[in-house]
Amino acid sequence: MERKLEKIHKERNFSSFSLIVLLCSFSLLLGKAGAQNWITESPSFPLSLGEVTSVILGNTLYVVGQGASNTCKLTLSPRSSSWDCYSAATRPNVGNHHSAVTPGDGTFWLVGGFNGGSEGKLQQFNPATNTWRVVNMGSQYGGSMSAVHVAGTIYFCGGITGNTVSVCGSYKISTNAFGTFPNMPVGVNHAAFATDGARFFVFGGRAGINTVTPGFNHLQMYTIATNTWTSSSQPGSTLAPLPQARGGMGTGLYINGEVYVIGGETPLSSANPPTNGVYVRMDIYNPVTNSWRRGTDLPFGMHGFYPVYDSASGNLYVVAGGVRVGSSTSSTFIAINIPKPTTTTTTTTSSVNQVTDSPSTPSGPTDSPATDSPSMSRRSLNVVTAASSSSASHTSMRTPLLVVGACIAVVASVSLAILALHRRRD
Repeated sequence: MERKLEKIHKERNFSSFSLIVLLCSFSLLLGKAGAQNWITESPSFPLSLGEVTSVILGNTLYVVGQGASNTCKLTLSPRSSSWDCYSAATRPNVGNHHSAVTPGDGTFWLVGGFNGGSEGKLQQFNPATNTWRVVNMGSQYGGSMSAVHVAGTIYFCGGITGNTVSVCGSYKISTNAFGTFPNMPVGVNHAAFATDGARFFVFGGRAGINTVTPGFNHLQMYTIATNTWTSSSQPGSTLAPLPQARGGMGTGLYINGEVYVIGGETPLSSANPPTNGVYVRMDIYNPVTNSWRRGTDLPFGMHGFYPVYDSASGNLYVVAGGVRVGSSTSSTFIAINIPKPTTTTTTTTSSVNQVTDSPSTPSGPTDSPATDSPSMSRRSLNVVTAASSSSASHTSMRTPLLVVGACIAVVASVSLAILALHRRRD
């Protein structure tokens, strides 16, 4: 009888122990799920587009791209039941490979492009009046450029005008004047790009004409206050290069003090190309520590898309874009939530360069007035960046670690209790 009771106690102890381990495993899975996972968004995107440009203005997401002249828009919250691809005015120069910026005045600008006369053009869309305005940049600027907006000025570099160029220019919105600043160390097209408000970052990209070639891993950085470039390609440079050389990533996103570089493409003839020649990678650069970390990869490889970030919800959206190397379109609409840091730092000193609050206008030739085309219907597309203090600990990283630690502590405590119980019975 005593042995039978002992057997029952052991079975109960084992069942309790197994239940705790099971609950801990389930909690860990929940912790991982709550970290960062891509989800399919609704409503479904109605068009199949490639080489797209997307922006968020206020509570509205806008998308244009290769494959249609439409300007599509979606109210994010409360979410519209369907995309509206008809009420917004069509851009005057219907091209593709536009870059985009949002100056914070309720409008967005498309920078350059290919086809439809978009080369060498700035196209500004104003949702309030549903009109576009075109400003001539000059024939030295083409499409697939890198472009950012800082303190009322649009900065743009590189891209293709027959072949890849390294030329850089600026446009001051309030005075309608163009200027120049030093050329990029390495001219690139199809690069990722972003700004922290003081520096213009360009990641990867490729050279040549508008065909897919193996990309670079360069990190190029223009400091506005000093009017100087530095590049990881320069001898003795301490800048950390992009972990995977590639082009075709679309824009970079500055979120919570880090830059997100996502996707990309490379020829299938490259050494060890990814599936369909497109990357799933999410690489995240921290300018303060000058270091990279790996984020949550895309559910499938993509290029020719233009990720955008909604600071209100914390969601990063990807709409349309290519799913195989070269010419490709899709109706993709996916998102991932980027948690805000659990702590903030009020002052930081960057190992790359200290960020200044009020960057100066770059020096260079005297600004010249821009040439305005007649006012036309305009609409808004650009990337919303969320500047924030950097933090090493994010909710997405902390949650699984805390769950694991708690589970280990519980399992250890229960194991010791069971062992002590058996010793007393012996």
